[in-house]
Amino acid sequence: MLEYIPGKVSQLFIFLPAYEWWTMESAIKLIPLNLLILMVFYNYYLAVTTDPGKIPIAWEPPSSLIAPLKEMASEGVTGPRFCKTCHVYKPPRSHHCRYCGRCVLKMDHHCPWINNCVGHDNYGHFVRFIIYADIAVAYVLLLLVVRVRAIMSAIQRFQFDAEPDTTAVIVMVLNFVLAFIVLFCVGILAIYQLYCLAKNQTNIEAWERGKVESLVKRGKIPPVRYPFDIGVYENICYVLGPNPLLWLWPKKIQGDGLTFPVIGGTDVRLPFYWPPRDPDDLRPSIFSSKYKRQQEIQQILRQDPNAEIEESDGYYDSGSFVTDSENEYSLDEEEQGLNNNIYNLSGTYYKEYPSTDDDTIPLASFTTNNTTSRKKIPSSKQD
Repeated sequence: MLEYIPGKVSQLFIFLPAYEWWTMESAIKLIPLNLLILMVFYNYYLAVTTDPGKIPIAWEPPSSLIAPLKEMASEGVTGPRFCKTCHVYKPPRSHHCRYCGRCVLKMDHHCPWINNCVGHDNYGHFVRFIIYADIAVAYVLLLLVVRVRAIMSAIQRFQFDAEPDTTAVIVMVLNFVLAFIVLFCVGILAIYQLYCLAKNQTNIEAWERGKVESLVKRGKIPPVRYPFDIGVYENICYVLGPNPLLWLWPKKIQGDGLTFPVIGGTDVRLPFYWPPRDPDDLRPSIFSSKYKRQQEIQQILRQDPNAEIEESDGYYDSGSFVTDSENEYSLDEEEQGLNNNIYNLSGTYYKEYPSTDDDTIPLASFTTNNTTSRKKIPSSKQD
């Protein structure tokens, strides 16, 4: 780890020789640095080894929310989110990680630094890790500045014996460069993570909020508040603990990662379907079974306006359950195999038509038994 280099190397080649090795002065200045380095590595260890959070086996949202909310699709409201890769319902704020191969509770991001997801159970450890890393590197820079000022002051007093040797100068320059790089990179990450912490949002949710705000501005969905932002102080307390004096002390995060405090007056359904989706994404694709059925019904009614249309219940709208698996916002599952069999996508048999480059197939050919006034649309439970 880069922060280890400015900390340890600077002590061995710069500070200890300058302070005449272990003296009271070196102890006062270097013991805090070593404690900071210890906290960096301990929180790093916790972030690496702590499971970010698994969805309990057989977990399901309240039964009243499982049915898709078709009547509110125009507002971007769907049923509870469902992962088509793991085949499980996802609790609020959970997402599927393609690297871990499973859903993670309150997933923030997959971090290559720790070779692990940052999720509900290790988010606090990760935040403390980057905070301690910034503090440790900033402390090294402070000691380096103090040391350079001491050398310049000694030279001004013609105490040339205080000049460092070539090795110390090279190490000092390298430590300055590495410390600035680490502080700049990790500092930006820490600032953004602290911002997200104060807003009680993950990296994924920050992107989701921007998308929802865009939909609201365009008038595609009614205004909706992000439900988990309960106030800066309460947001920080939820992750780092209720006692501000112990915010930087390693501890297990409170809560189970399945339910979260929300703003007062929030619809109980909102946490389970957040974020609202673009209503256009919830409309059936021209390749979907629902669109095909609608076209069949319109064709039948054009031929016989008095025909009674009987449609089975239980139709599954592909947009009702949002997933973070690979095809989350696509209809690839319904569009694949279009050229081979446009309707035989879900086990229901339909007449197969040859592939064509133009729209020469008459729409009437998609209907069967046109002379009968009562038509039954294929069972929707097979979709």
